[in-house]
Order: sequence, then structure tokens, then C-alpha cells
Amino acid sequence: MQSVSRIPGRYYLAIFVLAFATLSYQILITRFFSVMLYYHFAFAAISLAMLGLTRGAMQVYRKPVRYAAERVGIEFARHASWFALSSAGAMIVFLCVPLVVPAENVPLALALVIIAFVAPFTEGGVCITLLLTRLPYRGGWLYAADLLGAAAGCLAVIFILLVIDPVSATLWLGAAAAGVGWIAVRGSDDVRSVRLSGAVALALAVAATVHSGLDLTGRSHLGVFWAKGAEQTGTLFERWNTYSRVRVRELAEKVPIGWGLVRTPDARVDQHHLDIDADAGTVITRYDGDIGKLAYLKDDVINAAYLLRPAANVAVVGVGGGRDILSGLLFGAKRIRAIEINPAIFEVLTDKFADFSGHLDRQPGVSLVNAEARSYINHSTERYDLVQISLIDTWAATVAGGLTLTENRLYTVEAWDDFYRALKPGGLLSVSRWYGADRRGELYRLIAIAASALQRKGVSAAELRHHVVAVNVGNIVTVITRPDAFSGAEWQAARDRLQAQGFKILLGPDFTFDAVTATLLSDKADQAFFDSLPENIAASTDDNPFFFYTSRFGDFVNIHRWDIMSNNVAIGVTGLLILVALCACGYYVVLPFLRLATRMPMATLTPPVGYFSAIGLGFMLIEISQMQRLMVFLGHPVYGLSVVLFTILLFSGIGSATVGADSSSRSRVTLFRIAALLTTLVVAGLLTPLLTVWGRVLSTNMRILVSVLLLAPPAFCMGMMFPLGLGVWRRHHELLPFFWSTNGITSMFASVLGVALSIQFGIAKTYALGCSFMRSAPS
Repeated sequence: MQSVSRIPGRYYLAIFVLAFATLSYQILITRFFSVMLYYHFAFAAISLAMLGLTRGAMQVYRKPVRYAAERVGIEFARHASWFALSSAGAMIVFLCVPLVVPAENVPLALALVIIAFVAPFTEGGVCITLLLTRLPYRGGWLYAADLLGAAAGCLAVIFILLVIDPVSATLWLGAAAAGVGWIAVRGSDDVRSVRLSGAVALALAVAATVHSGLDLTGRSHLGVFWAKGAEQTGTLFERWNTYSRVRVRELAEKVPIGWGLVRTPDARVDQHHLDIDADAGTVITRYDGDIGKLAYLKDDVINAAYLLRPAANVAVVGVGGGRDILSGLLFGAKRIRAIEINPAIFEVLTDKFADFSGHLDRQPGVSLVNAEARSYINHSTERYDLVQISLIDTWAATVAGGLTLTENRLYTVEAWDDFYRALKPGGLLSVSRWYGADRRGELYRLIAIAASALQRKGVSAAELRHHVVAVNVGNIVTVITRPDAFSGAEWQAARDRLQAQGFKILLGPDFTFDAVTATLLSDKADQAFFDSLPENIAASTDDNPFFFYTSRFGDFVNIHRWDIMSNNVAIGVTGLLILVALCACGYYVVLPFLRLATRMPMATLTPPVGYFSAIGLGFMLIEISQMQRLMVFLGHPVYGLSVVLFTILLFSGIGSATVGADSSSRSRVTLFRIAALLTTLVVAGLLTPLLTVWGRVLSTNMRILVSVLLLAPPAFCMGMMFPLGLGVWRRHHELLPFFWSTNGITSMFASVLGVALSIQFGIAKTYALGCSFMRSAPS
């Protein structure tokens, strides 16, 4: 057993900075993957981090002589330097190498990318494992420093990206990691390690300073040269933040771009293209005050709602390049409230390209709001004749996670209930989505959401068809609903206007598209009906907000369908990650366990391995599910990081610090900690859905306070579990790195499993499963 002695303070600083750099780098990878590959690869970043940390832990476990206690400072410094160099190197190569490969070589290219980005996390894993398992056990203070560093990193990266670009941020993180390695080894006799750490820290700090200066002064610097197989040229403006990378490029004067135009415009219009993470795009139109030049907007099916009923007061959800604002002005709206969540897009319209777009924020009756739409509408007393949501899909993974996208929260039953409350009598909710013969899933799901939301408003199943209209042009469909039924005369007049405009009517009081939509708008849409369909088109809810993913659970292992699943390709990626995680669990947990079982009694080995596996699974499932549930309540996707993840890590760190070095599995204090954990988890699980409904009308500060109060008690108790395990089984000090790697690899598995389970069964059930793992750990 290791003796209990004082740990030098520099090691607390070292683990804090390494955890800070590791989590921040993981978040930056999320942004890089979302821009340069596709957003559904972005949520693999957490898996790469966990895999790398586990590899580092196993490296320490397999080489006990090299990583002995007396060499902690030396080895920490070396691996911290390699973390710094490999993190910067992987990022530079990723930016500079054109990711244009034949389809058959995509798996190989992705494998190389994964190897490149696992390397720095492996180096970081060695550093953290050394400090947690090779130093004398002093209770939970070191683990607390680790968690607090991660908490600081997830909060700091939000502000870092507001000031500098992610390339500069990566270089600064590397300099900090190498610098703290120098601090850890500077009192050592190993001159080579001291010089290596100092040289790496200084070189990266100089590079970061130069690159930050180039970025801030607008000069050419290292950036995204290729993204999603296309060269990034002609950029007029670029802005990174925690939501996305927004880029504007010139299109010049040409036939205007439209989404669902019934005829090709005769006019030529000067436009710029605005894209989000090099994927989802919109246009910024030059506007000189002559609204007549924009008459072609009447031919776009996304504006069909204006033909059903005049709209004086309009709410535009998702401003983009301002096209829907111009449509409102063209159709004579008196007041237009334009709500845009992304501050970079807000900056484009109100500052960088304000002259080009005609200062839309200064047009009579127009006001732009930088806010999340549901949150803003819930806290506003304004009422509208029309709420318009046109093709809101950024395909950008926020730093909070790949499958916690903001637009998902617009397409749920509860969201439409919020929008219906914001309508004046007779007001309309208009939602436009992509459509085609092989993409009817989104249309069906929109109808399912409308049917559920309308029935919540008291509309009977027999009357649903009098409240829903769907019109189509090309590959765009617009679904228009309202809580008040269309009268016969009202619909007849509206139908004539729609047909005169050339729009194809798919649904209406006297129109039926097909048997599926007819059933959805009736009392026959029961669970058996939904189960009988090839796709899952049941109404998405706040508990299951994955509107874009209509594949069923079996599709996670149906590899042959990945290439034809459209938006559901993310399901295939998730399935692949689950398989990779299972293989990793087999390699890093099962095989070492079987080897150890040949020389240790199973009764001795099984409890610690089961314990650390259970808390790894439970912690991650609870973290993911609470982040998903509270983001919409808080009203901003970045709060998933700045409030939810920060609070969980912060209070977990505080809880860890309360665990002393004399912990025992049978002590009264330990039993009290376990009881407190189970109690707080159950209470938080029961209160979260109740308080989020009750508190949605509270101010932002109050909603943050409610969220912290919900998260802090269970996080405090969860933070105690890992150091408790180290205390109970510290007699097996040579196995502690293996226990740490077991915890890490099961956390990796839980990170992807949690996404899959949330899609299939809902967020609440995923949380309940996480609680069951935490319950099984103490036993």
C-alpha cells in the first residue's frame, strides 16, 4: 500500500491545466469536424477523447517500471510536450490536406483522421493517469483538480472563440500544456525533459502570438482551406463561434436563388452566399429600398402562408441572410420580429453587410433579436398573425454536442404548442422543409407534430384536417397550421389564390395527399399504425427531439442502409461508433480482466472492475441526458456547455474534494455518501420535467439558477464515487491505471450509447438507465 505523504502543489496545477487543455481541445475538434467533415462526425470527438485517455491509462498500466512514482514529474513533462505537439500537428494536417477522396476510400480516410486525433488524447491520458494513480493517495483532491480544470476549460472556450480563431486557440492550449509540464519537471535533474518542455512551450507561444495577431488584423493566416470536399475560396467574411463557422462569399449579379420558386425569375439580383459550417446555405440580397425588385419572392412556396391570410405582425424564426424579412416587407407586413440565435449571423446583417442588405434592422417595423426563438416567444407578450420557420437546419454541431442541435428543438410538439400560444386569433404557423419522393419522412413527421400539438389545443381528431394545409413546389413543402379551423369560404378563397400562384396543394380541408397523411389527421394514428411504417414518423417531443432521424433502432446495425439514409446518416455513424466502443471495451477491459483472472481470485477482481465500469456508464448517461433536457429550458444551446456541463464538472470536483484518504467501503460516512447519491439522482430525475415546464416563463437568470439547483446535488454526489473507489481499492495500487482506463472506456461507450438510447427510447429513460448504473456501482 502506498504511504500517505504530501503531494507537491505543482501537481495540482499540472492536472488542472492538462484537464483544461484536454476538454478545450475536444470542443475545438467538435468545431473542426463539423466544418470540414459533417456535423454527424462531430459528436465522435468525445469518443476520440475517451479512447485516447484510455489508451494513455493502459500505457501507464502496462509499463509500471517506466511510469514509477519517482518518475512522475519527468514522464508528465515529456507527455505534456507530446500532447502539445501532436494536438497542434493533427490540427494543421487536418486543415491543410484536401479531404477529397473516392467514396470507397472514405472509411480509410476517416480511420487516419481518428488515429491522428486520438494521439494527443493518449498523451494527455498518460499525464492524468500518472498523477491520479502513481502519486500517494491523498483522497479526492487531485481528482477534484482534474474535474475543476475540465469545468474551467468548457467555460473558457466559449469566450476564447469570441476573441481568436480555433487555430490560435489550439496553439495557445498546446503552449499551456507544455508550460505546465516544464513547471512539473523544472526541479528535476533530467535536463532533457526540462529543455524539451521549455522549448515546446516557447515555440508554440510564439506561433500562437503571431497567428492571433494575423487573425485579429484580418491578414492571411492558417485556416480552413478545404471543407466537405470543396476548396474554400472567395471568402469575404468568416467568423467562428461556439455555434458554427459562418462564411460569406460573393455571388455577383445573377438570377436570384430561391428554394421553392414556381417559375424562374426574369430579374437579376446581386446576392452574397452565406454558409454555416460549409454546408447549410442562405443568401444575402442587395436591397436599396425598392421592394418591387423582389417580386419574385411571391413565387416561392415558403411564402405560401401570406396567400392564406394577410399578416400584419410576423415573427421570423431563423433570419439567415434576411430573405424572410424581405418577404414580409413585400407582402405588406407592418411589424416583423426577426429572431436569430447565432450572433455571427446577427453580426453579418447588422454590421459587416448591413449596407449591402439595406440595413434591414432599420427598416420601418422591423426589429432583429439575437435570441433562441422558443425562449424569446415564451417570455414575450407579443402576438403574431404569422410565425414563419423556413428550412431551419444548420447542420452545424454546437460545442455542446453533435446531437443537441438547436433546430431539433423547433420541431417538437411542445415547441409548436409554444408557437400556437404566440398567435393571434386566426394566426398561422408556417414551417417549410425539404421534400421529395424519397424524403417524405419529414413531411409525415411535420403532420404528426401538428396533429399532436393541435389536439393539445383542444382540436378533436375528426376536425384536424380543417386546421392543416400543405403546399409543394419542387423539393420544398410548406406545412401551414393554426389552432382555429379554416371556414369553408375562407379555405375556398385561399385555395384559389394558391392554385393561381402555381403552388401544388398536398393537404387541405378538401385535399388528401395519401393514406399516411389521412391517417395522421384522424383518430386512427395509434402506436400500431406507427409501428407498421418503414420509418419512425411519430411526433418528436422535447423528450425525444430528434426530428431529422426517422430510422429505427435496428438501423444502427444495418450498414447497407447508411448510404441511402439522407439525414439518417448520423444514425449509421452512431451505430459505427457503438461497434467501435464495444470493441474498445473488449480490448481494454475484457482482455486485461481475463489475464488478471488467471492470477487473482474473481471475487477480488470483479468488484472494482464492475464498480468503475458502472460509474463510468452512469456518469456519462446522466450528463448527456441532463444536457439534452435542460438546453431547451435554458433557451440557448451554448448553455448546454456553460451551465449544464460546467455545473456538473464543478460540483463533481467539489464533491471529490470532500473524500478523504481513509475511505472504506463499509464506513458509515461512505454508506451515507452512497445513500445521498441515490436520493439526489431520483429527486433530480423527478423534478427536472416538472420544473422545466413550470419555469419556462422565468427570466434567463432565474432559469440558470433553477438548472444549477437541479444539477448541483447529484453532481456533488457523483463526484465522490471515483475517489471513493480509489480509496477502497488502493491496496491494489498497481491496478489503479487499469481501473482508471476501465472508467474511461465505459464512459466512451456510454457517450454514444446515450445518443442511441435517447433517439430510440427518449431522454428520460436514458437518464433512468444512468441512475440504475450509479445504483449498481456501490453494491
